[in-house]
Amino acid sequence: MSAENKDLELQDKERTAAEAGWRISRYLVSAKIPDTKMVAVYNTYLHSCGTYTPLELYVASVLDEVSEHHPFIERLAKRGIIVNFDEREAFELQRKLGCNTPFGDEVAITICPTLACNFECPYCFATRGQGKMSPEVQDDVVAFAARMLDASHAKTLDITWFGGEPLMATDVIEALSPRLIQLAEERGFEYSSWVFTNGYLLTEDVVDLLLRCKIHHVHIPLDGLGATNDATRRLVGGGPTYDRILKNLGLLKPPIKTLIRANTHEGNVGEIDELKEAVLARAEEAGTNLKFYAASLIDVSPADELDSPMADYAFHGIEVALRPESRHVIVGRDHACVGQNLWMVAMDDEGYLYKCGGKLCGQRKFAYGNARDWDPARPLETASNPDMLSKLLNTVTLSHDDKCYACVWLPLCGGGCPQLRLFGKPECPAYRYDPEAFVLAMHSRIDKSEDEA
Repeated sequence: MSAENKDLELQDKERTAAEAGWRISRYLVSAKIPDTKMVAVYNTYLHSCGTYTPLELYVASVLDEVSEHHPFIERLAKRGIIVNFDEREAFELQRKLGCNTPFGDEVAITICPTLACNFECPYCFATRGQGKMSPEVQDDVVAFAARMLDASHAKTLDITWFGGEPLMATDVIEALSPRLIQLAEERGFEYSSWVFTNGYLLTEDVVDLLLRCKIHHVHIPLDGLGATNDATRRLVGGGPTYDRILKNLGLLKPPIKTLIRANTHEGNVGEIDELKEAVLARAEEAGTNLKFYAASLIDVSPADELDSPMADYAFHGIEVALRPESRHVIVGRDHACVGQNLWMVAMDDEGYLYKCGGKLCGQRKFAYGNARDWDPARPLETASNPDMLSKLLNTVTLSHDDKCYACVWLPLCGGGCPQLRLFGKPECPAYRYDPEAFVLAMHSRIDKSEDEA
């Protein structure tokens, strides 16, 4: 080896970690582990949590002084304490790519066969219609689904039946499902289907219909035990619903999979554990394939609906956000929500298209097109309201929002609900307000063998 090469090798070995490109991640949240000298650190970009000694974290803070070959560097890099790339730029790129990529290799269409409902929940953001989807609109839906499949590079057609209460229009579901199933089969797509229902109208005949229509996933919300649930999830004109819903859970046997969401607020948080026990006991008794999760109930009404009664039930407590079964993390780094993905579409009973099934559907001022003529191959040219579509899809990037763009939680929340960002008041996730509790909750789930690696 020449003297020159030896000098270069020596220089390389003597580089500091900072000179080698390493720097502390901008997406770290930490908490001291009680009764120890150790610190738990969570990386919101990598969604990883590890346990570190004060000495390891000190080394991370003096990267301009320690060698790139320091024994701690590899471990710190593996868990994302230090990085050698711009995470924020990478986050932006991944989000942009996600906007035009079928998430999970699927085209996802949410269909409201009716906006009518037999419940009058005080916090509901849905418009309460009276009609149901006509045969002519059903034809448009099938043609629209064909265009979506032909223009995408997906592998699955995922249909969600929503409302209103979709089981008030079972004839529409039964008429459309075979046509959509055939469409998927002809094009070599897998077919998957959900129904979001309040659970009150389930009967043996309805369950048989669900099976015929290949609807193997049922999502039912509850607001608490007995009278607590009945105070908010009540029949039109008044009347209890809890006992009947709990009884109906026994009808949903495999291959149907049932998901129960506990809508949680300050008034019922104390009974969520008992509700879970009651629901799971009913499922075990009946042989139901059921999962339960708690989610905070927050005001998600758009625009001028922000002062609706739903605000009375807003709950931002960390207790719910950190429950192990809670789906409190929106993985904002890896994919966009329905409002930010071209291949996720919601439609009302008249065929109007929206970028959110739960919050905008049925409010015609937020529609961007119609199933009759919108074509994803020419999204803006065929949109009746191209500006609406552009605005919603553009929420996938947040570089224009200094507050969110600089926030350590951005890779998890993705900037929050895009509809609230555009038309209302953005909501920050509950865990933002108690970071230490969040980190310790994540730390409690660590695989100890991985943490020691």
